[in-house]
Amino acid sequence: MLAVWYSIVPEGYVLIPTLAEVAHTFTDLLRAGILLKDAWSSLTRVLVGVGISTVIAIALGLISVYWKPFPDFLAGCVELVRPVPPIAWTPLAIIAFGIGTGPAVAIVALGSFFPVWMGIQQGLKEVNPLHVLAAGSLGCSRWTLLADVIVPSILPYAFHGLRLGVGLGWFCVVAAEMMGASSGLGYGIQLFSLNIEMPKMYSYLLTIGALGYLSNALLQNVDSRLNRWRGND
Repeated sequence: MLAVWYSIVPEGYVLIPTLAEVAHTFTDLLRAGILLKDAWSSLTRVLVGVGISTVIAIALGLISVYWKPFPDFLAGCVELVRPVPPIAWTPLAIIAFGIGTGPAVAIVALGSFFPVWMGIQQGLKEVNPLHVLAAGSLGCSRWTLLADVIVPSILPYAFHGLRLGVGLGWFCVVAAEMMGASSGLGYGIQLFSLNIEMPKMYSYLLTIGALGYLSNALLQNVDSRLNRWRGND
């Protein structure tokens, strides 16, 4: 991709700057600390928002373990809200939390909740009843059943949902920062695009892509370590 970019984009092309221009601008932004500051702001908002949604999804999952009709009871509300694009809630989030970090975190939490919850919900459906019966016949407690049978069965699906949630969290945080923030990668993209500073804008776009890639790679690594037993299926 970089080779194609380098070879086909001419000097002076307004829509896409040359690779050399972007690399030079990227280095300057790093040295000035501007890029690192905005990247940290966006990363913090994604981590907090996804963390909030994950905690809520886990709490709902625990309720579902002990009250099996609960996912069906909750399905109507979830399916009513899930099709609404998270960015559509931005005006309400700004009214509720003001300008800055609050609405961005709220939008990330809302957007990332649904894939995380659906992953946990699917994991609950995939728990093998024979494993539960076998554990019960061996006299295990409810806590042991939860920790050694149910949670390991759910984890692969939960991590899949979490990876989707983090990816969606990056979509949401950039869009929210473009509409109601004074810092972050989305705010920078909005500012640079209005000022036609295309090398800076592309530097920020590449930074978002790199952070999203690293987030997904980290979760994949943790997933493979926690779910090594899947290789023995």
